[in-house]
Amino acid sequence: MIDLESGGLLFGDEDEAGGDLFSRNLAVLRDIAPAVADHIEAIEAPISRVVGSAEEGTLNIDLGHTAFYDGGAVAYSENQVENFLESPRRIEMPLYKKQLDTILCNQRVVNDMVDWLAERDLKTAVKPDRDGGYLIVLGLGLGLAIERLIEELPVRNLVIVEQFPEFVLHAMETADWTRWRDMLEERGGSMRLILAQDHYMAANQLYTHVRNHHFGLIDGSYMLLHYQSSFTRGALDEIVSRLPVIAANPGFFEDELVMMRNGFRNLRHHRHKLLQDRRRLMLTTPVIVVASGPSVDNAIDFIRENREKAVVITCGTGLSALLGYGMKPDFHVDTENTPGPLEILTGLRERYDLSGITLIACNTVDPGVPALFDERYLYFRDSVTATQFFGRDHSPLFLAAPTVSNAAVRAMLALGFREIYLVGVDLGSRDQGRHHSQKSIYVADESFLETHPEHAAASKYTIARQGSLGGTVFANASFLYAAMYMTNLVRVFPGTTVYNLSDGTRIGGTIPRLPRTVTLKGDAAIKARDLQLVANTLEEGDHYKGFDVEELERLRGATDRVIDDIANLFRDIRDPVELFDAIKDLFMVLEEGATDRTVYAFLWGTTLMFYQYLYVTVRRLPEEAREDFMDQACTLSAEEIDRMRADFEALIDQLVSEL
Repeated sequence: MIDLESGGLLFGDEDEAGGDLFSRNLAVLRDIAPAVADHIEAIEAPISRVVGSAEEGTLNIDLGHTAFYDGGAVAYSENQVENFLESPRRIEMPLYKKQLDTILCNQRVVNDMVDWLAERDLKTAVKPDRDGGYLIVLGLGLGLAIERLIEELPVRNLVIVEQFPEFVLHAMETADWTRWRDMLEERGGSMRLILAQDHYMAANQLYTHVRNHHFGLIDGSYMLLHYQSSFTRGALDEIVSRLPVIAANPGFFEDELVMMRNGFRNLRHHRHKLLQDRRRLMLTTPVIVVASGPSVDNAIDFIRENREKAVVITCGTGLSALLGYGMKPDFHVDTENTPGPLEILTGLRERYDLSGITLIACNTVDPGVPALFDERYLYFRDSVTATQFFGRDHSPLFLAAPTVSNAAVRAMLALGFREIYLVGVDLGSRDQGRHHSQKSIYVADESFLETHPEHAAASKYTIARQGSLGGTVFANASFLYAAMYMTNLVRVFPGTTVYNLSDGTRIGGTIPRLPRTVTLKGDAAIKARDLQLVANTLEEGDHYKGFDVEELERLRGATDRVIDDIANLFRDIRDPVELFDAIKDLFMVLEEGATDRTVYAFLWGTTLMFYQYLYVTVRRLPEEAREDFMDQACTLSAEEIDRMRADFEALIDQLVSEL
């Protein structure tokens, strides 16, 4: 309660709900962010303090040298809410488009429904309905705007991002958080508080929470910048930069079929060492990670001068670039499960000697790839089917995606190396027409992009980003993912130093340098010792589970049942939000054992993509067309989901036949 006479706080006073406001709010905070609650409770002598009176309109935060709110917190918050409601900032997902060359079952529904809408001359609006999955508030302050925003906006979840612990403390003294929680819980939602000093990491935490919590309901979410600071503006910029990838496919069934098959064959038929996180000696040899971005051409002298005293690891088509310049790496990384890497590597082996190069790959790559190398280190990729089913007793490498550059850095960290230099890891280009090294297969083979349209499409960079060395760089959605995950990776390995010698997208946590300004301190003898230590300490890959008929048949039965359940949800439910809740409830129970987790990995991503098309589209259609649209789209979705069963049955039959 605010003491109108002194401007202080009467912490012992009980309010109408019983118990003092701060204590009740602390209980809420302990539920949603226990570590933050401990931090707030430990504040004994705050530098700032709440002053004034809400009733008199003088409520404010005294920072010691000035008041925080210009004109007072009440007037500031009221004006902000009015302006925001009149013109809110929202997250709006792009509409789905027709793709004729698809193999994806959910895209086939999109294709049919695009035609269905066109036949009826039904147009989708630019803006979605007013409801949204999230209200994201950047900067808490005293929190006076939040309750009214929750009352006025049909949002389901609240996420608050704040930099200053004392502002959290003060908001707990002036606003009723239990009201926020109760209103959201009545809508089936929840609250989340992110307290961070680094705006980049705050944006990453927000992104991860939104993606993992109510991903299907992101469309139409609201974002409020409550106060201006370098932290809140930086967090907003980072969130906006992630919008092109925030609704990206979280995995799809057809890809999981390939990964399950590849994992089965690689683990059964290839002699290899198993790369996983273990306690290891920290190795002092520097590592040069070589990708095939255009800036690698300007760093060849650096690589050549240091390759005897540094571990050199190439990423994907970075191998063709390095071999083209007359050098071989110590390691090569490939991660894609598509036929492309096998085709490229087979061609390179016909022209170059690949002996002495150790392959590092996830065990879901095409089985032909490990066969091209004499030495192989395989790792389990996090969350995919082959890991859930075969790698249940082994540690997957987290944050080893989405690109081979991420995998290369992650692998070196798992092996104990802590000084890393990125070369050609551009994740974009200053010149949109110069997408790869002149020696990479993309450029050296003049017919490559013509005969590989998927690589040509991936070489188009349309998203402007801040450059590592300043200026503007153009990237694509995959590269935005890669930069974000690389930033997280650097931060979760203490004592790691990553120098970015590439001239591309800025990667948080790395140190930009020009190659010509860097001198390595490694030693050839120490490098040889470290490589031998690596080889000696990795265990032989064997003793996997899941290779018997009984377990495969159990997986067949469990997947069949869940496919039935998903299809029935789409047949029976027509309300979009009710359908999302039913889908989430169905999958939440799939976490007990290897079989359930494998079913989850097979079906979760594709189910969400079926759902998200419905949700994004129906919210933009004329009201009178929505019922027919949902009937048609849900019926087609159920039919396609049913058809997934035949493909899964064929996979299990094939694996059983190979036992």
